Amino acid sequence: MVRRNRIFTALCFVSAVTLVAYIHWANTRGDEAHGTKGDGEPASQGGGSPSNGAQNKPSKRIFFRYDGAGSHYGHLAIAPYECPERPQFVDALSCEVAHVAGGRGICLAANRGLFATYAAKIFDAKTFRIHAQFPLKGVPSRCRVSLDGKLAALTVFVSGHGYDSMNFSTQTLLVDADNGRIISDLEGFTVTSYGQPISNNDFNFWGVTFTPDSRHFYATLSTNRRRFLVKGDIACRSVEVIHDNVECPSLAPDASRIAYKKRFIVDGRVVWRLYVLDLKTNQETPLSEKRNVDDQPEWLDNDHVLYSLPETETGSGPSADIWLAGADGVGPPRLFLKKAYSPAVAPSL
Repeated sequence: MVRRNRIFTALCFVSAVTLVAYIHWANTRGDEAHGTKGDGEPASQGGGSPSNGAQNKPSKRIFFRYDGAGSHYGHLAIAPYECPERPQFVDALSCEVAHVAGGRGICLAANRGLFATYAAKIFDAKTFRIHAQFPLKGVPSRCRVSLDGKLAALTVFVSGHGYDSMNFSTQTLLVDADNGRIISDLEGFTVTSYGQPISNNDFNFWGVTFTPDSRHFYATLSTNRRRFLVKGDIACRSVEVIHDNVECPSLAPDASRIAYKKRFIVDGRVVWRLYVLDLKTNQETPLSEKRNVDDQPEWLDNDHVLYSLPETETGSGPSADIWLAGADGVGPPRLFLKKAYSPAVAPSL
C-alpha cells in the first residue's frame, strides 16, 4: 500500500512538471506567433514578408504608417487585428500615406533631399516586392486600392498643403495596379449635376473610394468654394454630383454607406466632423467623435470606422494615433492604435 502511494505521488509530480513545461512552451510559442522578440519588442521583418507561426490566422490585418520615434518611423507596418499593438515592419517601404486591398498595396513615398521629390510605389501585399513605381507631381495626400486589387487611386497637392485653404490645387489619378499605368486624371472626366454638364476652371478632386465592382468610385469635387460628393463611372470617364459638403469619402464594405468628414466654420476657422451618409435614404448620421478630424476614414467592418488624429487635441503632437468610432454614432470613440497613421484593413492571407 505504501509502495502504491509512492508510485501515485511520483506520477503526480511528473504530470505537474510536464504541465508547467507545456505552459512555458505555449507562452513562448504565442510570443513568436505575434512576431515579438524575447523582450516583447516588435520584430522587424525588413523588406520581406512578415512571419506568423500561429496556426489560427487572425481574421484581419491592419496596415498603417508607423508614426513612432526610432528607426522604423514612417515605415509601413502590419499587425493582426487581434493584437494591433505588436506590429511588424516593412523596412523597404517608407510611406507618407499607404493603402492595401485585394493583395495589392500603394505607398506614396517622399525623398527629402536638397529638393523633396515624391513617388508612388505599387507593391505585392504578401511579399512586399515593388513591381511598379512612378514620380508624383506634388505632395502626397490620399490613396486607395480597389477591393479586388486591380485599381489604385492617389491624390497629391500640386500647390498648397491642406484642404482648410481655398488656395490649393490637387491632382487625382486612377492607376492600373498591375503595371502602374496611369488610366486617367479625374480632371479629364465630364462632370454633371442634376443631369446638366458643368465645367469650371477651379475643379479639384480628391479622396477616391472604389465600389466593390471596381467600375465606379466616389470622390470629392471642389468648385466655387463648395465641396461635393461625386460618383464616377470609369468606363464613361464621367462623374455625377450626388451630395453636398462631403470630403474624403470612404465606402462601407457592404457599399450602403459612406463615412466622410464634413466641413464647418467655427470661430473663423475650418473644422471637420465625421459623418456617415446612407446612400439609399441620404440620411446623415454624425459620429460621436467631436474633435477635428482631417483624414479619410477607413472602415474596420460594417459597424466601425477608423481614422487618424494627432496625439494632442490641439494638433501640435509630433505623431498621430488611430481611433475607432461606431458608424451608428452611438458610444464614445476609443483609441485603437498609438503611433499610427493611414490605416488600411485587409483580410489575412
